Formats: sequence, structure tokens, C-alpha cells
Amino acid sequence: MHIGELFALPAGTPFRPGFSYWSLDQAPSDSTVIGSGSEGDGGIIAAVGYSFYPKERNITLFPPTKRIATACTNTPVPVRKRDYVITPEGTLDRTNGLLWHALGATDKRAKYIYDEAEKMCENLALHGRKWRLPTLEELYGIVDYSRFRPAADTQYFGPMMHRYYWSGEPLNDTEAYVVGFKLGSVATAPKKEEAYARCVSDSE
Repeated sequence: MHIGELFALPAGTPFRPGFSYWSLDQAPSDSTVIGSGSEGDGGIIAAVGYSFYPKERNITLFPPTKRIATACTNTPVPVRKRDYVITPEGTLDRTNGLLWHALGATDKRAKYIYDEAEKMCENLALHGRKWRLPTLEELYGIVDYSRFRPAADTQYFGPMMHRYYWSGEPLNDTEAYVVGFKLGSVATAPKKEEAYARCVSDSE
């Protein structure tokens, strides 16, 4: 199954407790396997695979040789429809009416603990709109696996940092979900750690 299909399955899906599941998605890794590819000593770029951990809804990268469970489907690979447009107020997703604040409207290199990120968005004074942190589904929704470092369309979202961004969705009192835009992973992080933030505004 495509990683997006696994992520979108309902919470009651009968996965085996404690297991992760492979998706069909792969990406280049950070390392080169020297001398083992068809190009001789130049080697090949090693691949990593994307797995889904249903218990915490994490998307993790592993070497393809790791033994992980598999969930299969007999449906065609879905084609994701994306319909973005740049407006004076930011990047508008015309599929859901969600507006992403322009990357240059805040310091793109600024990092925040979770509470600071929430306040930054809530206090953002742009275009007379109300802003907030995106939900996990909204933030993960802009991940684009056809792109690499960042795994998002920079034409519409700019050169996003290759690390974690906060979602507005907590896992518990001390952790919240983050999305990594280096390769498109989903994880949880302690709220006291720092990560990047991108704010959204609902359709008016």
C-alpha cells in the first residue's frame, strides 16, 4: 500500500499490535553504497523505505532489508490531486480552502517549543485573518513524495527547512506530532523540544 493509504486508514483498522507495516514508497538515503552498483566505483544511492506504525501514526524510514510486516491491497495506486495557487495572502489549497502563510512572512529559520509555536500562529497579524498550527493531516497533506529535500513543492511552499515542523495535534500532555520535510516522515516530539512552524488559516 502507498504510505498515504496506510496513514489514511481509520483508527479501528485491525493492525497487529506493536507492528510496523511497509509501504511501497522508497526514497534515496543519505549514504552511497560504493562500488556495488552498475556505475562501478561511483556506487549507487542507497534507498530507504517508508513504514507506518499504526499505534502512534508514525511514518518512519528504514533500510529495505529490515523485516517489517506488510499490508496489501488490490486497488490501483491513488493519484493525489493538488491544486495550489499563490495569492497575496499566502498559498491557497483550493481542494480544501486552507491558506498557508507565506514563508517570507515570518523567520523561516526560527524554532519554537510547542507552546511558543501555538502562540506564534495565534498572534500572527496577517491580512486580518485568524491563524493556527495545522492539524497533523493538514501538515502531512503537503508532503509530496515525488520531491526530495524538501518533500514539498517549493514552487508553492518555498524552501522549507529539512527538519521537523509542529502540528497542532498533541499525542499526550508532553508530546505532539511533527512532520519532517527532509523526506516526509511523521513522528512525535517532546513539547519542550524546538521545531519549525508553519501557520494556516481556515477558509472564510
